[in-house]
Amino acid sequence: MPAAVAAQSVRVAHIDPFSGAFANVGALNGMHVEYGAALVNQSGGVLGGRQLEVIRFDNNANPQDAVVVLQEAIDQGIRIITQATNSGIALAVQEAIVRHNRRNPDDPVLYLNYGSADPSLTRDHCDYYSFRFEVHSGMKQLAIVDAIAANPEIDSVYIIGQDYSHGHEVSRYTRAYLAERRPDIEVVGDEFHPVGRVRDFTPYIARIQASGADAVITGNFGTDLSLLIRAANEGGLTSTIYTQYASTFGAPTAIGPDGIGRVIDTAHWTPDVWLTHNTEAGRQLVEDFERTYNAEIGSYQILVQMQMLGAAINAAGSDNPTQIAAALSGATFDAVTGPVMMRESDHQLLHPLFVSVFTDEGITNDSEGTGIGWRTLREIPASELSDDSTCQVSVPG
Repeated sequence: MPAAVAAQSVRVAHIDPFSGAFANVGALNGMHVEYGAALVNQSGGVLGGRQLEVIRFDNNANPQDAVVVLQEAIDQGIRIITQATNSGIALAVQEAIVRHNRRNPDDPVLYLNYGSADPSLTRDHCDYYSFRFEVHSGMKQLAIVDAIAANPEIDSVYIIGQDYSHGHEVSRYTRAYLAERRPDIEVVGDEFHPVGRVRDFTPYIARIQASGADAVITGNFGTDLSLLIRAANEGGLTSTIYTQYASTFGAPTAIGPDGIGRVIDTAHWTPDVWLTHNTEAGRQLVEDFERTYNAEIGSYQILVQMQMLGAAINAAGSDNPTQIAAALSGATFDAVTGPVMMRESDHQLLHPLFVSVFTDEGITNDSEGTGIGWRTLREIPASELSDDSTCQVSVPG
């Protein structure tokens, strides 16, 4: 390969909020995207030594702005896009990419979604050029409801979530799964709040307390989750809280000692998850990320995404999005958490899930210097995950 070609990088546009209420989430995600690219580059890069290069675009946590910067990335010649953080934004980005690809079948764009969890992205809107690298909220809610159903002391639950597609899907799946597994459990509250605009959740906590709910279920993430849990602690709420994102950036600090033993999280990763498989590779990954960024791995699936992208480019022998998509579809990867597989039908990654409790007992890695961390209660292998997706991608041409 000519030296000039080998030196040319393969660019990846990372579109996320790097300002505003969710800037902290975007910044941490950015660390993971860059670190994942570095893992590929340190292993020889792609296509005989070319490097993955990550270029950031700020969407201001706004779907319209996300579409604008997507076009900026396309105008700059970038044909690989990664984005997550908000499912509403993900839907807008995915739809814009689908439109672009229909208009430009010979110049397509590849979309890698590392965390937007609305099931409809793969259940209703699956697309040949779109791939999701984290299981969706419906799969997580099944694990959460199974944990609730196994607890005979829970007779009532209160659902609270962000008022957009992901929050509504969490509510819908929770009700459906409870009806199947514990129809005796009463849903005593089900409400939504504006995304990223509530500064004080005290009134919400007061309503939860008044309901007498034994458990609280939320799909909140970022600041909305941290502030919700902080208000719960300050208000003396004693209900067990079941979440999807309590192990991510900022939440463990907000939970603090008041949350010991009463916050349950279902996720693909916590600081102690690698111990479940007792892998040296997992230990080294955790320690190197902390040395590099002075932060904890919170979104391991992003590292998996970037490594699978690198492997797909090499398998395709090309940086052409159509050929990369063909290599990614049905691909497998040996992650430190266990085997993962990109489902060929709808391009949904299947990976293990871990149900964990926030505790100061039986852990080796605390979270955010709190002295408290996550102990795995149950692992759900990727092979046992299921959902209601019947979507089938159409191969172009």
